[in-house]
Amino acid sequence: MLRRVALLVGIGAVSASYASFELALVLQDVVPSGSSTSRAITRWDPISRTALGYFFVPGASDNIIALNSGFAGTVDTFGRVGGNLQIRRYNYGSGVLTSTINLGVGTNFLFDAQYVSSSSLLVAGQFGGTHAARIYGTNGTLIRSFVNPAGTNLVISAVQDQSGNTFVLTRQAGTTSNNKYTLSSYAAGSSAIANSVVLFDNTTVDASELVFADGQIAVNLGLLSSRFVLAVSGTAFGSSNFANGWVVTTNTMAAGHGDLIHGFGYDAVQTRMALSTARINTALGNTYQHITSSFYGNVYDSAIVVAPEPGTLLALGAGVGVLMRRRKRA
Repeated sequence: MLRRVALLVGIGAVSASYASFELALVLQDVVPSGSSTSRAITRWDPISRTALGYFFVPGASDNIIALNSGFAGTVDTFGRVGGNLQIRRYNYGSGVLTSTINLGVGTNFLFDAQYVSSSSLLVAGQFGGTHAARIYGTNGTLIRSFVNPAGTNLVISAVQDQSGNTFVLTRQAGTTSNNKYTLSSYAAGSSAIANSVVLFDNTTVDASELVFADGQIAVNLGLLSSRFVLAVSGTAFGSSNFANGWVVTTNTMAAGHGDLIHGFGYDAVQTRMALSTARINTALGNTYQHITSSFYGNVYDSAIVVAPEPGTLLALGAGVGVLMRRRKRA
């Protein structure tokens, strides 16, 4: 039972020295010694790139995580159960599952998700064979479905800024391939395209995720270990910058405080966990680290707790204490 609920490693030793303003939560596979591969949420200080333990999450289909501002100290995973979208909420300090929400929304695949309020969720995925970006209430009610650019064959990612403007990354058939990526914007409360720009069109680049920070949008280009950045004003896009700032493979990115963004990835060939930090509008000031280990596996998604609330570190430390007491009683 302990292994199903949580497995926390080394929390107490590192929590006292944890000093950054961010806590990274990374959904990925882990391979404990002598055990089979299991999906887990690993915790990191993304600045010092220090491991802060992990806990297992059930459900091999859970491939997305997101933070809900209405529920401090928790992180949600998203997956398919019986063909419908399900949310599992965990206390990220203790690793305990606190609730399960079945939306009753049929989905073939989920590519991205972000809470836009405590009770509504912006998702990008495939629903009943249709690729779409939609806003659902956590009760399963469809609130808004965004119009796709003509010829869309994949809806990859969607984000919303603090003003309620929505941005959606889609893919269309390109000049010579299926790799033409378009970024579209939608005014607050609107489902119609306000602005649209083709980011690139070629045969080699794959885009995987949008990150909004400091008035700019970054597009994760995992294949090139790079990012494409556009300034945003309202729903209008400014000049773009192809920033070759990443020096490691990034499967996922997440925004930190200010203009910081953090990237996480796994190099299966070299069996290395990769962590990288950069400023969204420049290739300068990057830091990165490779952790060579067979312990870490595929990376699926990430989230950053910005300026963790007071008590988070104590909770991380207390979590392992609670589990140790349970083990002794068992």
